[in-house]
Order: sequence, then structure tokens, then C-alpha cells
Amino acid sequence: MSSKVYFIKASISEGEKAISDKAQKLFIAGNFSQCFAKNDFTAIKVHVGEDGNNTHIPAPCIKGLVDELHNLGTVPFVTDSSTLYIGNRSHAVNHMVLADKHDFNLKTLGVPFIVSDGLLGATETSVEINCPLNKEVYIGAEYENCQSILSIAHFTGHIASGFGATLKTLGMGCASKRGKLQQHASLKLSIGNNCKLCGVCLKHCPADAITLGKIHAHIDQDKCIGCAECMAFCRFNAVECNWGMETEVIQQSIAEYAFGVLKNKKSKAVFFNFVMSVTKDCDCFGTPNMKMIVDDIGIVASTDPVSVDKAALDLVENKTGSKLQDLIGNNELDPNHQLRHAENIGLGSSSYELIEIE
Repeated sequence: MSSKVYFIKASISEGEKAISDKAQKLFIAGNFSQCFAKNDFTAIKVHVGEDGNNTHIPAPCIKGLVDELHNLGTVPFVTDSSTLYIGNRSHAVNHMVLADKHDFNLKTLGVPFIVSDGLLGATETSVEINCPLNKEVYIGAEYENCQSILSIAHFTGHIASGFGATLKTLGMGCASKRGKLQQHASLKLSIGNNCKLCGVCLKHCPADAITLGKIHAHIDQDKCIGCAECMAFCRFNAVECNWGMETEVIQQSIAEYAFGVLKNKKSKAVFFNFVMSVTKDCDCFGTPNMKMIVDDIGIVASTDPVSVDKAALDLVENKTGSKLQDLIGNNELDPNHQLRHAENIGLGSSSYELIEIE
């Protein structure tokens, strides 16, 4: 059965207010109000853009959507989780400062920014999913504490998954640090020369896998369970890992994590993909003025996370006449793994009806 995906043409050149109004128009056209109830704590999942990045979706572009949630009597907040890599979003303090700098704040949106997985990225909830790769997943605690989710994704290319949109925004973006590491399951943790021998990692290791040497701490790979507690609690960026992994596996794990995020949100989640300022790499790159790989297309929205991503991908490929692999310069990468796996585990349908709103 086909899912309904609502589409409206839009371009960054129209200005933030026009984009906000169009997003709000989509919300109304899709009758998405039925997914939210009065007094719901509603998580508005966003990506605030890494420091220096200016091609992320600007905060004012989602003001109309926030207004809709306020009109429904929900208690909305904008949110994201911490990153594994070292940057301005690797712990809550810097993440919140950056969110404020990029206008994801009370002044611009009328809602606060809250980091979903706590100060160090370790405040999490485990969700049993019993999927092929993961039997349970670890997500930021506030996603489980809220009653509904409005996911706002920026469609971009991605070095590992081909593209990042709703599934990646939910799967990787809602995971705690342990959850992110689980999705990079082949990664092997080690402790480098930044180590100060403070012993904090040793205290927090649940597997007793860490010992203190004369120069730096050591991780016993036979004991390590990959929980990333050492990475979460290290204040000196001493915990290192190997980032290589098969793209098929990481895409499948992203889909399973998205399944976990939405497991307890049946009919209580709506998904928006902003298909504009589409760059080769994602918003985690702190690079200004990244080159676009397609002209601005618009916004798609649905209650089906698989359909909304498939529709966005199709719009990009149809607009350019090229496969996404060619657009991002990696012909060996198949970005459809995440869509196929998400459909196979029952997260949604790749069959959709595109309904254009004028």
C-alpha cells in the first residue's frame, strides 16, 4: 500500500519566512495535527549545523512548524544528541551554545533547545527491537520521555550512507554515544597520547577492560564491549577509534535505530525533509559555502519515514538525471540499503503517492 507524501516547491532564495510559511502549509495539508495531542512533550528533532557550517537549514525556516505545535497545545522543544566525533556538539554545554548561536533558541523559535542524551552523551534509554543486527538500541533518554516527535531533516549527501535524511536523522541523530558506536560496530576503541592518566575511564568501564599504564591507559580488546562509556566520560579527547565500516551494515543499523526511536511513537510522529541546499557532505562538516549537488527542490513531509526518504531521493535523482552515487562521487556506494532494510523490518513503505501542494 502506498503512503502519502506531501510536496511543496521551495528554495532558499525565497527567504526564511517564505520557507517557514510553506512548511506550515504542508503541515496543514497533510492533516498532521492528528499526530499531536494537547500537553504532549513534543521533540522537534533538528540538526543545528556544525560551527562554521552555513548550508544547514536555518532555524527561522521551521518557525511555522513550531507555531503549529504551540497552537495544538503541545509542549515542544528542539533537540539533538551528542556526536561521537570531537567538535562543538560532542557534549551538551558546547552543543547548546552552538544551537543558540545558530538561532535554535527561545528568542527565534519560542522553544528551548535541549540535548536529548545529557551532559556527556550517556543519558540513554535501551529499547528492545529484536531486529537482524540489533536486539536492543540505545537512544537519548528524552526521546522516550516525550509523547510525540516532529522530525526535521536536511537532505544531504553522506560519506557512509550515501544520503542523510529522515532515517539517518532518527537513527544516528537520536542515538546516545553508545548507540552511535553500536552503529559503527566494527570500530575498535583505543586510548591515545592525549590521555592524562586521570582514571575516569577506568571507573566508568562496565567491562573492567581498562588499565592504567605509565604513559596512557589501555583497553583490552578481548574484554571491551563497545559501550563507549570511556569516550563519553573522557574530557581530554584521548579515546580513539577506527572509522572504517561497510556502508551496507551501517545503513541497516541506522534503519534499525530509527525503528527503535519510533517503536513507542505509533501514529505520533511526522517527518519533514528539506530538499534544498543539498550538499555532497552532511551538516556535520564545519565548512562554509559547501558546493550544492542539485538546485533547490522543496520540502516533502509524511507520516511514513521510508516513503518520505524515497520521495526525496527520487526528486533529487529525477531533477539531475543522475544517480546519487554519481552526484557524491562514489559509484561503489548504494544509498538504497537503508530504504530496503527499513521496509523489510516494517518501518514503512518505499511505495508512495506524491501530492504536490501549490
